[in-house]
Amino acid sequence: MRHIILVFALAAACARAQVPAPANGEARPTLTLTPAVASAKLKPGQGWTQVLHLRNGTAGVFRFEVQVQDVVVKDGKRTYVPGGETESSIAASAVITPRSLSIGPGEEGSASVTLTIPLQTALRAVVIYFRGKLDTPSEDGMVGLGASLGALVTFDLSGDYNFKVADFSTSPQTETANQVLSHEVLNSGLDVVLPKGGTVILDESGRSVGKATFPAHRILPGESVTFSATCPSQLKSGHYRVVSSFEFNSRIVTGSGEFSVP
Repeated sequence: MRHIILVFALAAACARAQVPAPANGEARPTLTLTPAVASAKLKPGQGWTQVLHLRNGTAGVFRFEVQVQDVVVKDGKRTYVPGGETESSIAASAVITPRSLSIGPGEEGSASVTLTIPLQTALRAVVIYFRGKLDTPSEDGMVGLGASLGALVTFDLSGDYNFKVADFSTSPQTETANQVLSHEVLNSGLDVVLPKGGTVILDESGRSVGKATFPAHRILPGESVTFSATCPSQLKSGHYRVVSSFEFNSRIVTGSGEFSVP
């Protein structure tokens, strides 16, 4: 199960928030939200409910406000908009129970969120935020530590899964780093895609000299994401060709590129 984990990494920050820094061998204080990602296949007009669980692994008491925002793609990138500010908003329908909760050390709190899909909408995702603040005694020099955790929720509404490989680029190898290969992948469909991919590096004679895999990325409609992979070994001087493939829902899209190593 995927988690979102907020780690208080700095001892100074822990002290200011009255969360003690961990001793050697002890786990760091964390806040964990489950699930971090959820998806649902629905039809317009249908409702959806999810219970989210937040565990407080710190030494302090956190108070959280629960909010829902629409995820809007603009110029290929995600933006986050409060419910009702976007046409055919999904977040505007949110029914949250409870809207606020206080969670003590070592305890778990839960909130239920119900959403209704508009009859017509181009949106396919929302983020459910838990915006928290650490309750601290009002002592001189003490400040409250804030924490925001969010769960991404995506919706498949039409079954239109299409994506394409747009651009190819590289970061040249150095004495301390291998060649990095990158493809920009654009979601040209109406629903969310989660492609996985791999690439083969060919030398001038067409012989394979390296293979690599691309970590999967979730891509919203209209969004472009850069997939990057590092060549497993240092390459000799010469000209190389890259052949890559990305697969999702039985659809395979290929891309290629060329580069030289001096």
